[in-house]
Amino acid sequence: MLEIIAGSLQDAITIEECGGNRIELVQSLGEGGLTPSYGLVKKVLTHVIIPVNVMLRTNSRSFHCSMHDIDVMKEDALIFHELGVRHVVLGILDIHGMPDLRAMEYILENTDLTMTFHRAIDESRDIMEAVKRLKTYRRCTHILTSGGLGQEGVNIGIVRDIIVKAQGMRVIVASGIDARNLNAIRNELDFSLLGDEGEADNYDFHVGTGVRGKDYRNPVSEDEVKELVAIYNHAQDRVL
Repeated sequence: MLEIIAGSLQDAITIEECGGNRIELVQSLGEGGLTPSYGLVKKVLTHVIIPVNVMLRTNSRSFHCSMHDIDVMKEDALIFHELGVRHVVLGILDIHGMPDLRAMEYILENTDLTMTFHRAIDESRDIMEAVKRLKTYRRCTHILTSGGLGQEGVNIGIVRDIIVKAQGMRVIVASGIDARNLNAIRNELDFSLLGDEGEADNYDFHVGTGVRGKDYRNPVSEDEVKELVAIYNHAQDRVL
């Protein structure tokens, strides 16, 4: 799947009309994405039919959350669930730098929401151990990652290891992806996964500024989405 970030109703409509497969709905993209408003979530759900994954994140200061932040996200999760949201994007690290399953379950209890564990995993103390922990959590179906911090773009080697380790969860590959590099990243990943039967197609792509002229302040560009979708679909057809 090709997942594209939307920060407005028009973004979401453009993504769907131009062939995107899934939306990650956020506000404050310049801060890495924060929880969108009730009104925006409601409007997007009524205007598009492709899947909409909604960010749950109160601030960009840290992936270590206070109880106040957790209670706010819990309230948002309940409201979004009532609106018809099925999947959220969430990532909390405990004091040891590992996924805080207890906090996330507290936030999502009394809902049937599933979740993507977002790029908090790239700041975890041990990425592979974090993946192992997330595999025990029934709500977590996806992991969004660039393969760790400290490099530009996607760390192919670590992402490859995450894909193999995830087994049953789907990995969403992120960081600087656009029409110019999508094929190269895909080819590198597929080559690195040779011999891992069943894993070569177990990942999606996630795009933010890559369809905004590389500037988070811009709206989603129809032309850039269409170009990216054409490249992605051509590569997909080749695999099939």
